[in-house]
Amino acid sequence: MRVLLTGAGGVLGSAFAQALAGDDLATAGRDALDVRRAAAIQRLVADSGAEVVVNCAAHTDAEVAETEPDAAFAANSVLPGLLGAACRRAGALLVHLSSTGCYGDWKSGPYTEEDPVRPTTTHHRSKVSGEAAVRDSGCEHLILRTGWLYGGTQQPKNFVWRRLLEARGTAHMTSDASQRGNPTFAGDVARQALSMVDAQLRGTFNVVGQGAASRFEYVAEIVRISALPCSVSPGPAFKRLAPVSPNETALNYRLGLLGLDAMPPWTESLAGYVERLTASPEWRALQMDTP
Repeated sequence: MRVLLTGAGGVLGSAFAQALAGDDLATAGRDALDVRRAAAIQRLVADSGAEVVVNCAAHTDAEVAETEPDAAFAANSVLPGLLGAACRRAGALLVHLSSTGCYGDWKSGPYTEEDPVRPTTTHHRSKVSGEAAVRDSGCEHLILRTGWLYGGTQQPKNFVWRRLLEARGTAHMTSDASQRGNPTFAGDVARQALSMVDAQLRGTFNVVGQGAASRFEYVAEIVRISALPCSVSPGPAFKRLAPVSPNETALNYRLGLLGLDAMPPWTESLAGYVERLTASPEWRALQMDTP
């Protein structure tokens, strides 16, 4: 399978790159995805000969998006639309990554794909707009809503790695007990997405780790698995500029109906991931530097 991958340097993009290692893979960096050069993006897709385009390129900083919305909409809305139009012309499938945060803040239980989207932040409004642009482009597509992603090793956006570094340097931590979501390993998302491509699925799907947790429960589990001498207690909500919903939980409802939900429980994936991180050369080097 010939695949063109955008955003390969991020947490999710690097997971797709690893999962696609045995395929005919091409990648496109930020310079090749300038939305002011629509014709160049069309040529990029056409010249790649890709059967599948996986779009992991995105503006992910919800705080910055509140004060700099143009950058968020360019990356999260305009670019997906251009890729969709290029895929339609080339006869390629577009796999586009979106967010469970698009559902907003109007429900206490997990959201399903049958629920309407009512985004509360500029970031999530740009993601909803990007989904619409993909659909309006007329290309064959898979839109995957995911959230609370972690993966890789030392990326700045890697929540688990940052919590390990924090726990390593303190005896006590607090974490938000009010916000809830689905901790989701990027490697699981990549494998699930590729199985969906193989099954020739089309449309919009939730793809999250099984089960929900508060930020506090998530952080406490990271520290427990790592066996670091740090205690974790519930704390207040983190003050943010972006009015992020306190409930970002979701169910893989459509995958479940099809009998194709292969996403593991969040605790299972997290345990394996933390164990790999704490056995990594990067972590061992940090431990050797401990006074």
